[in-house]
Amino acid sequence: MTTIDQVCQHLTEIAPLRLAESWDNVGLLIGDRQAEAQRILTCLTITPAVVQEAVAKQVDLIVSHHPLPFKPLGKLTTDSAASDLVWQLCRAGVAVYSAHTAYDSAAGGINDQWADGLGLQNIRSLIPASVPASVPASVPASVPASESQTGEIPKEGIPRAVSVAEGSGRCGELDQPVLASELLRLAGDFCGSTRPRMVSQPDHLVRRVAVACGSGGSFVAAARRRGCDGLVTGEATFHTCLEAENTGLSLFLVGHHASEWFAMRRLAETLNERLGWMRLNDDGDGQGVSDSSPAGIGRSDAGVRWVQASQADRDPIAVDPGSPNP
Repeated sequence: MTTIDQVCQHLTEIAPLRLAESWDNVGLLIGDRQAEAQRILTCLTITPAVVQEAVAKQVDLIVSHHPLPFKPLGKLTTDSAASDLVWQLCRAGVAVYSAHTAYDSAAGGINDQWADGLGLQNIRSLIPASVPASVPASVPASVPASESQTGEIPKEGIPRAVSVAEGSGRCGELDQPVLASELLRLAGDFCGSTRPRMVSQPDHLVRRVAVACGSGGSFVAAARRRGCDGLVTGEATFHTCLEAENTGLSLFLVGHHASEWFAMRRLAETLNERLGWMRLNDDGDGQGVSDSSPAGIGRSDAGVRWVQASQADRDPIAVDPGSPNP
């Protein structure tokens, strides 16, 4: 039997929780560590549609990038959107785990996948992971108490050795300078963005590139300090766009969902490999797996174990194909 706690241990090896930002809420957020895990769903965000999918598929654990709950809940009722979703998951016995910014910053995490996808070389962290001055880089660093709401180190937060590849964001160089318009196309193609945008002149040459998935506008200053010509991220505010333009930094916006969703699909594949479980295709089909329930949401057969990326997780920002805006 594979327990939820054992899955948590695999997840913390993939994304050590000590790398999470101090404001984040990471680790096992809902559930019983000793409960059995046979069906796992990965997603970017837990929405009503994802909850419905998880219940229909009899999922034991959702690995969601964005935490739920993110902020402390004073009441567990159906009166608010977040507490309603938590209530539904608890009633269905579905656990929730989130690595969020730890997965962003981990070696092999989302920002590393971006750097590889863009073909960057000499890749470094944009902001290296902080290590206590008294702890050498070759020695495991302690987990900040802020990573647990109780002040205790969660079991999946067992420290490991610090890697020079860990930290917030990434930066590196392209083989040769490319036009900003070409880098925008490359970034959009890599993550499947429906309408990538940029703050730049199309003919601006870019070679040293920074990447920061999600809402990475706060990395504009760090990118400039690293001597970057451009920053690829999901989204940024209007005033951050002005800041980038004023400092001569080309800013590439592919959309928050698109900048991270591909990595949750890869995480499902990674967990299947680590656990030795069955890999399902995008339609939910696999050996020993049926697909007889409504709307193409399948239920697993007895004894079949799998990790699958959610089919209900969608970008909430729709694109009108008939819009005259570029």
